Order: sequence, then structure tokens, then C-alpha cells
Amino acid sequence: MKKSKSLARRQSGQAIVWLLGTMAASAAVMLGVYTVGQLTVAKQKTVNAADAAALAGATAEARVLNLIAYNNRSIMANEVFLAQSLSLESWLDYAQHTGDNISIITNFIPYVGPAIARVVKQAATAAGQARNGVSQFINFLIPVMEGIKKGFVGAHSALAFAGGPLAEDAANKVVAANKAAFGVHGDAGVQMNNSPQVRAYTFLANAQEFKTFSRQYTGNQRGDAKQVLLDSRDPFSVDRPGNFLFNITIPFVANEDKRGGTRLTGPNGGFDRWEAQDTLEIATWNWKKADWDWKHALPVGWGRANADRNGSAGDRWGNHPVDSLAYQVGRSHSHRSWTGVPSLFDVRDQSAGNRANLHLDFLVAVERPQANTMTSQNLGMGTTYDATATGSSEMNETLAGNKMSALSKGVVFFERPRRGVGNDATASPLLRPDSAKEYGSLYSPYWQARVTDLTLGEKTTLMALVGPVQNAALVKFTPGGQR
Repeated sequence: MKKSKSLARRQSGQAIVWLLGTMAASAAVMLGVYTVGQLTVAKQKTVNAADAAALAGATAEARVLNLIAYNNRSIMANEVFLAQSLSLESWLDYAQHTGDNISIITNFIPYVGPAIARVVKQAATAAGQARNGVSQFINFLIPVMEGIKKGFVGAHSALAFAGGPLAEDAANKVVAANKAAFGVHGDAGVQMNNSPQVRAYTFLANAQEFKTFSRQYTGNQRGDAKQVLLDSRDPFSVDRPGNFLFNITIPFVANEDKRGGTRLTGPNGGFDRWEAQDTLEIATWNWKKADWDWKHALPVGWGRANADRNGSAGDRWGNHPVDSLAYQVGRSHSHRSWTGVPSLFDVRDQSAGNRANLHLDFLVAVERPQANTMTSQNLGMGTTYDATATGSSEMNETLAGNKMSALSKGVVFFERPRRGVGNDATASPLLRPDSAKEYGSLYSPYWQARVTDLTLGEKTTLMALVGPVQNAALVKFTPGGQR
């Protein structure tokens, strides 16, 4: 019996040794799992912060481009309104002259002629009064438009320089927002990599790319703006055919010829003067065998309105007598101070090869100091206090430069929704009527932003600036440039 008790004590002591060894090993494993978990979470937070910052910067740049596009469209709307106003002034002037001339002719019709003449004369007088009102309104409108135009163009110049810094500020604020505090607990979070070499590379690259992405088109370079302006006119401003009150057509005897429209013309490419003209004449048949056709002979009505910098009379539209009468009238209906097609900002590179891949890049480098991650080392767990100890449970992590780093890139691109692409019910108001592919410009506000991968050159450069690369061969395999 005594022998059995002694054996049990010896076996019990062996179990305690094995239990203590197992518990120590388990503690070491748990300590390692905890540290790896903390590092993994910290890495993901760093990557997420970098992606969020890159997206924020690219979104800020996209919004600046969209703002310029909206302003360009508003400037063009004002210019089209001026063309419409000049068209209306010209047509009312034409209506007054036509009514006056017809009232003279109808006054000779027996019995009903004088009554018809009075009605037509009153209509002509009303048209003349309306024309005077429109003319005064145009004189008020042009200075207001010119002030708005100059203000917007000045603002666009400022945005072209400030867009890069604005995007940098947005990215910095997003990174700063990744610091959290919950009562007595907190996460010091991440921060922008503020080393001089990294900031110089990312800030200068982002600011310079945005600054050179657009340019102001002036003088004879305003071809695109001119075409946009002409394409934006309504049918009444483009062409005004038809008749005044009735249509006279007597085959091989007489024919009524009504012409009218509004043109963008002037010297040096036709950028600097609006001319609106309306005419009505009676053409008689030319019986000469060598030239059987209508011959213009009898002017009935005419009207004209011009706008340019100096209030010039413009150009004659033809050699008919009625064209000369309209030209003479236009001398008294010419408006001053309109500076022509606006000198707007648009993308710099308009080559066909670049239009399909038009984009802006925005680079960021974010870091998380090693001390901001609550690993076992930072918590003081496993530290050996007894220098004579034969072992230690320390499992210290080693990070390059004592920090985690993440690189990310946002891209600004242009894409207008098209029919048959995706399944987005909210895109229906934005679809082009012709379903054509639309390429990027600063006349359409469809600039968007997303996160994309860095190129191999960008990764290599940024990772070298962030710190020594332990294994250069791994650079091209690093997703997004994160380390």
C-alpha cells in the first residue's frame, strides 16, 4: 500500500510538469496569434485608409472638372440666349417693315382694303414696339453676360491651379479621420507619409498633372467652343424660312421668297460677331431662254440685328435689293461690347489617340507607425525581467522602418451612361439620344473617380522613397503597391 502511494505522488509530479509545459507553449502560441492578428488588422486599416484617401483626392479632382463643365455649359447657354434675342429682334424688325409695306399695298384694294391696311399697320406698329423693347434688353444683357463670362473664366483659371491642392486637402482629411477614440480606448490610426521625398513626389506629381490637364483656348483656337455654340442653337435661330401672312406662288409668274437665320461670323475665323437677318421678296419669272429661273425684283420686308465688340454693321448676305435694305437697317440695330465666342478651358490633349483613354491619376502614400499597433511587444507582454533567466517569451515583430506603409492611386475618368451598358435605372435621364460613345471634355459633367492599381514604375519609385526595399523582386507582385 505504501509503495502505491509513493508511485502516485511521482506520477502526479510528472503531470504537473507536462501541464506547465503545455500551458507555456499554449501561451506562446496565443501570444503569437494575438500579435499576428493585430498586425493583420493594422495592415488592412492602413490599406483601407490609403484607398479611401486616393479615392477622396480623385473625387475632389473629378468634382472640380465637373464644376468647370457646368460653368462652361452655363456660359454657352447665355451665348445661345443672346443669339435667340438677336434672332427675335431681327424677325420683329422684319415684321414691322413687312407690315408697313403690305399696309400701303392693301390700302388700294377697293372697299375692304383700308380696313385690312389699318389692321396690318397696327400689327406692324406693335412689332416695332416689341423690337425696341428687345433691343433695349439686349443692350442690358450683353454687359451682364460679359461680366459673368469673365468671372467664370477667372474662376476656371484659379481652379486649374488650385485643383491639385484641393484634392490633397481632401485626402489628408480622410486619412486624419481614420483615428478613432472610444472612451478610454482609442486607435492612433494612420497618417500621411510626410517624409520630404515622398511628399515632394506625390504632391508635385498630383498638382502638376492636374494643372497641365486643361488649358484655355483663345483666339483662333476656339473652334470647339464655336462648334458647341452653333450646335446648341434652336431651329428658330438657325433658319427662319416661311412667309409673313400668306404665301404667294403663281407658277411662271411670281413667287414669295422668305429667308432668314442667325450666323456666327466676323474676321479671322468668324468667332466674334452675331448677324441675324430676315428678308421677304417677290420673285418674278425670268423668261429669257438662256436663264429660265426666278428673278428677285420686289423687296417686301427686311430686318437685321448684329452684335460684336464695336457695333459694326456686319456683312451683306447677298446681292439682292432686299439684302442691301436689310444691311442698311442693320447699321441702326448693331450692339456693342460682345467679345465673341468665349475663351473657355478644355482638356489639353485632344488627339484622337488620347481621347479614348483620357484620365487623371492621384497618388498617396499612407503609413502606420509601429507604436500605433497594440501588439504584444507594445503592450509589454513577455518582457524578461530576470537577466539570469534561461529563456524568454518575447516574440517581437520587425517592421521595415518601424512602420506599415500602403500606396494607392485614384483615377479620374470620363464616362457618360449609354444604352445597353449595365443595368442602372437611374442612368436613364443621362443617356444620349443617339446612344453614341461620348469622349471626355470640359463641356460635359460626367467625370468620375475610382481606385486603380499602380504601375510598376510608380510602385518602384514610391516604395524606394518610403524606405529600403528588402526584396526588389517582390515589387511587381505587390498588389496596389502595399508593403
